[in-house]
Parts: sequence; C-alpha cells; structure tokens
Amino acid sequence: MIELGLRGVNAAIPLPMHPDQSADFESFRSLCRWVRTQNVDAVTVNADTAEGAHLTLGERVRMVEVAKEELAPDIAVVSGLMAGSTSSAVATAQELKTAGADALLVFSVPAFAGLPLPDDMVTTYYKRVQDVGLPLIAFSLTPDLGGALLRGPVVTDLANQGLIVAIKDASFNPLQFLETRDALRASQSDVVLLTGCDNFIYESFLMGAEGILLGYASIAAPLTREVFELVRFGKTDEAEQLNRTKMQPLAHAMFGPPLRNSRARIKAVLAVKGIIAGETVREPLLRLPSDDREAMLVAARNADIL
Repeated sequence: MIELGLRGVNAAIPLPMHPDQSADFESFRSLCRWVRTQNVDAVTVNADTAEGAHLTLGERVRMVEVAKEELAPDIAVVSGLMAGSTSSAVATAQELKTAGADALLVFSVPAFAGLPLPDDMVTTYYKRVQDVGLPLIAFSLTPDLGGALLRGPVVTDLANQGLIVAIKDASFNPLQFLETRDALRASQSDVVLLTGCDNFIYESFLMGAEGILLGYASIAAPLTREVFELVRFGKTDEAEQLNRTKMQPLAHAMFGPPLRNSRARIKAVLAVKGIIAGETVREPLLRLPSDDREAMLVAARNADIL
C-alpha cells in the first residue's frame, strides 16, 4: 500500500471549471502536474476546496482517476467521501476505491447535524464505511462549512476501535482543536492529528498537529512545510516570523469572511499563476467581488506566491 504521508503535507486541491461550470479535467490534470512539484506528500480531492458537495458522482470518480494518473506512485490520493446516508456512503466509497483512492476523508452525513450527536451513530457509520477496505480519515468540520464537530469521547472511540488512521480537525476553533488533540492522547492508538484549521495554521502546529491537510496548501505548500518543519525542530522564532509576515496574512485573506469564498479565492490565485485556465466556481457559489479578489491577490503577492 502507498505511504499516505499523514505526518507530512496533504494539499486539498480544487476542481477547475469551464465558464459554463462544467468540470475542466484537462486544467485539473495541469494542476496535478504542478502540485507534484510543490513538495507535497499527499493530495486530497473531492473535499471542500474542490466544491465536493456540488459535484456529481461521475465527476468525483473522474477526479480520483485523473489525480492517480498524474500523481501515482509517489503521492497518495485521498478522496473526500460525501453522502446523504450510510448505504449511499458505502456505494460511493466503493466507486472511489475502484477509481484508485488510497484513503477516504469522511465527511459527516446530514443526520449528524444538531446536538446531542449520539456517539454510536458516528461509530456505526464509520464501521460501515470501513468495510469497503480503505483507510479512513475522520473529519471534524465547522458547521460554518456544512460539517459537524466530533467531540472528544467519540474521537477517542473511533481511535480505540481502529476505525480511523487520522482525524482532520477543521473546527476553526482553538479550544475544539485542543479537545480533539487530548481525545487522541487519551486513546490507546497511533491515530494522527491533522490540522485543517487554515485560520490558525502556525498555532495549530504549536498545539500538537502532527500533519497537515489544508486547502491553504493547494497554493502555499512550500511555505506550509517550511513553517511546519521549523516548529518541529524547535526554531519557533523563525517560524513565528514567517507566520506573521507571510503565512497568517495569506490565511486571513483566503479564509476570511465569508468563509465560502475561500474556494473562489484559491482558484483566482491559481488562474493568475497560469496553473488553471479559469476562476469559475459552480453555483450556488458566486464569482468573487472585485475587492475580495484583489485582496486575495495582494496577500498572495506579499507571501511570494505570485
């Protein structure tokens, strides 16, 4: 089995689209070729950055196929798994496995919305999906992006039952991130804590993130790795300087309000760089207002991304 690169940099990448909002797989192929030069350990497709909730099953399968064609055998391809029910999730997971996915990033189903969320509902769902035979990465995602937060006890259960190999905390909340970290520490497992908190990336490294799975890394993987490695080797003064001058200003522009515009902002940078052909997002997402777009491009230039 391919090395998943869990303790490295995993870039969640977008799906370019034609002006008519149809998927542009030739441009996606070019993006994959560029990403492989960016010192990443893995790539995630069909996640929020790729507007995964707005894609057809055929498009999701094709994303995996193209990514595998361009990135295998050195770079793992993780696929987001989004579904409305357990049976749908299992069927979709099987399709993604057949297409070549090396692991699945498991999004919450709509039934997970609302509190309290029963722990056995979550663990049963993961058991059913795990039967497909791929490593699973749990996803604790802020409700602001349509997800559900996985609280400490269920995280510990998922880890102790061997249902997951990692968890991506994209709570965008430092206290929730610490809860996830401590839940893993309380388990008897080697499950990896991945940061998905693009709004406090550097701080999440200090707080115990062991790996990275970020939309941010789709345009700034080398910077992300540099800061991560500096923290790992105790060079926090240098890391803090890079964070203050480059990483955090770019993250603020990319993931500032409204958070939903992060997908279009990433595409704007990639299009201006000439990596993808256009900036189109799929409705109901909308084209970036000109001031929002310019703020993103200014931040990218200041971070030496453009």
